[in-house]
Amino acid sequence: MKKIISKILFGIPAGICIGFVIALTFSFVYQSQNFVPSAPRFVGHFSSNTLATAVSLILWACMGIVFSISGMTFEKDEWSITRQTIVHFAITYIGFTPLAILAGWFPLNIFWMISYTLIYLIVYVIIWFVSMLIAKEKIEELNKIIKNNKSAKQFK
Repeated sequence: MKKIISKILFGIPAGICIGFVIALTFSFVYQSQNFVPSAPRFVGHFSSNTLATAVSLILWACMGIVFSISGMTFEKDEWSITRQTIVHFAITYIGFTPLAILAGWFPLNIFWMISYTLIYLIVYVIIWFVSMLIAKEKIEELNKIIKNNKSAKQFK
């Protein structure tokens, strides 16, 4: 429980920081005169930009919590890399997708959901592939150490 609370306390400011940087970047890219926390259709639901920013802050904090807690799946050493990646994918997809829709990052329609899901899947296939390469490299390194230790013992 202590570890989960620690992850939450890390995830909240991380999510807010990342969300703010993304929003600030888009505000510059679209040459907005004012800071815009999200898409215009999202901001339009609120009586002020300040209120839209406050709600965005809550959504960004929740996103940070989702990704921070889901990272614990990669700490399960008894799980295979494939299982870790699939469980992480499921948790983040199920937790992040509604938050991204609420934040107005993309509309809720079939085209955007399919596009978003395909991009999400591609990213996770890349994560899985890189994780497998890293694991393979570590295994080869450990095997080399074991082999060298066995060779050294034979000469004693």
